[in-house]
Amino acid sequence: MLSCFTGVPAVRVHGVLTLGIVWGILQCGLFVATAWLHEARSTRLSDPIEQSLTSGAVRTAASGAAPVNGSWR
Repeated sequence: MLSCFTGVPAVRVHGVLTLGIVWGILQCGLFVATAWLHEARSTRLSDPIEQSLTSGAVRTAASGAAPVNGSWR
């Protein structure tokens, strides 16, 4: 939206800090925060099978499925 108005990004906010620079910094901050939150949420809500594959732990009682080695204790 600021690109439509050439005078708006040049408005000085404080010293050499302009509205365009503030807008760019806010966009970068929002991008980083969104990526970090997405990563945290996707890690927390991932599939249990995928978690067992990445952690190296074997989950035999996940859904009543037979164990990998085929033995029923």
